[in-house]
Amino acid sequence: MTTRSLSTQLAGSAAGLVAGLVLLAGGASAQTFGPPTPGVCFLSKQGVLNQSNAGAAANHRFEQLRGAVAQELSGERNAIANDAKVLEIQKPVIDIAVYQQRAGALALRQQAFQSLENTRNDQLNRTRADITARLIQAMAPILAQVLSEHRCSAVFEASGAYAYNRQMDLTGEVISIMNAQLPAFPFDLDPPG
Repeated sequence: MTTRSLSTQLAGSAAGLVAGLVLLAGGASAQTFGPPTPGVCFLSKQGVLNQSNAGAAANHRFEQLRGAVAQELSGERNAIANDAKVLEIQKPVIDIAVYQQRAGALALRQQAFQSLENTRNDQLNRTRADITARLIQAMAPILAQVLSEHRCSAVFEASGAYAYNRQMDLTGEVISIMNAQLPAFPFDLDPPG
């Protein structure tokens, strides 16, 4: 057997192993991987943030804000594009000085729009970060209580684990307590910074 055929064979075996692991992982939710290990817990932070009532309401509100910003920016972007088309159509029939004046004004509008777009994107990013921080801060005492009750000495991110016994996953319990203790809260787009 040549070196080339051996490496090809190993690559094929590796691909088969990966395919087998993917199939196994796909059925992992239906399987139990050994008994629960005392003191070892799993939690999906993103699951709590997305699936709790307060988190889902915050995501919905944030999408409303993002939609409003997109609509605002789209309107101005379209107006500038339309004015640029009209100016190009008028270029052959208007005085060069008038054309240059209008083109300069249009360039200033484009710069102002670019600045507005950057500002709105910054506001959206800061709003998302603030709301996530607020939810995590509200989750912290609840999480501390649940981890203490379950005597967790190690907590792993559930979404990063290949497989584990689902009895060690505390995500659902944390979501239930958050739903009972944390109402949805109102917020608006952060002010320009």
